[in-house]
Amino acid sequence: MTDAATQAWTSLLDAFEQDLAQPEPEFAPWQPPAEPLPAALAGRAEDVLRRQQERIRRTREELDAVAEQLGALRQVPPPRPDAPVYLDVQA
Repeated sequence: MTDAATQAWTSLLDAFEQDLAQPEPEFAPWQPPAEPLPAALAGRAEDVLRRQQERIRRTREELDAVAEQLGALRQVPPPRPDAPVYLDVQA
C-alpha cells in the first residue's frame, strides 16, 4: 500500500468517526478511495462499521417507536364540533 492510500483511508475513517460522534450527523455522499483498504487500517474500519451498524439499529428502533406512537394518535377520534372546548375545574 502507498502512503497516499493510507492517508486517503485515514481521512475517510476520520470523517466517519466524526459523524458517529455527533448526535445528529449531517451525512454527505462519499466515495471510497481508489486503492484498497490498507491492512493496517482493517481493525479501525471494522470498528467504524460495527458502530455504524449499531447506529442504524438504534435509528430503526426509534423509527419503529415513532410509527407506533403515530398509530396510537391515529386512533384518537377527531373532536366533535358540539363538544365543549374548555373544562371548568373550579366549579
